[in-house]
Amino acid sequence: MATAAQLPADDQGFLLNVSRADVVQAPFPHVISDAILPADLFARLKADFPDASVFAGQAETHGNTGSRTGQGFDIYRGDASYAALMARSEAWREFDAFINSRAFVDQFLALFGPDLEAMGCSADIAASHYDRSYEEPRELMTEHATIKDRVDGALHKLTRGLKSGRTVELFSRLDIRRAMGGYAKPPHCDRPNRLCSLIVYFTDAEAVGLEGGELMIYRHRQDKPISRYERHPAEQDVEIVAKLKAKPNLGVFFPCSNNSYHGVTAVTTKGIPRDFLYINISAKVSNVW
Repeated sequence: MATAAQLPADDQGFLLNVSRADVVQAPFPHVISDAILPADLFARLKADFPDASVFAGQAETHGNTGSRTGQGFDIYRGDASYAALMARSEAWREFDAFINSRAFVDQFLALFGPDLEAMGCSADIAASHYDRSYEEPRELMTEHATIKDRVDGALHKLTRGLKSGRTVELFSRLDIRRAMGGYAKPPHCDRPNRLCSLIVYFTDAEAVGLEGGELMIYRHRQDKPISRYERHPAEQDVEIVAKLKAKPNLGVFFPCSNNSYHGVTAVTTKGIPRDFLYINISAKVSNVW
């Protein structure tokens, strides 16, 4: 948990076009920006975005192992396709250098540091070490909680008070994704070792006629202590607060607390890709909330 004295000051080295003043508090602290990245950088990233053949190769190589789109169209750090993209694109190397750095953590703290204690963060993020070299194995990216995840979750609830204020090892994910027809996500919170999620869209849904695929932000219908919220609520237990259609350089950024509920409506158009990035700062522990 960062105190005001520990929070990094606004810095011109921060890459994202957002500040503390942009944070919306309800239903959970988050930022929505129509131009989350500098325009020149976004244009260069879009120009070098992987094409259909690269995503097809990913699906052939990895199948659905660790696929968060459910279709194998995911490029992760550690994949040969990711390394090839970094080798050929200066823009992607520049973006990777920021996302996989302590500077990204510092910008997260400048935005959301004052909210973390109330949101139930059990770690001292400002004092925690950042490890750029760590690449989270694809095999850990399961769609549903494993037995180990459930056991870890139960133990975390029992020992959470003892862990408050601990330091953890931090790392980032920069996942490059393409979702096609049938892709959908019910209301959920991200994995509990995720400190935050940043989504950046590349597709202009209106321009290409993409139906469905809207990002939904939800509020739980019941007020509870932050530690009591379920991370995968039943659909009838949440209500829609915002519905966002994909457009280029739209960004949504939020801490992954127990009530940071979001989801995606089903993509109903066939053959039109929904290209986006899913970016996280994470910890090498099972739960930071």
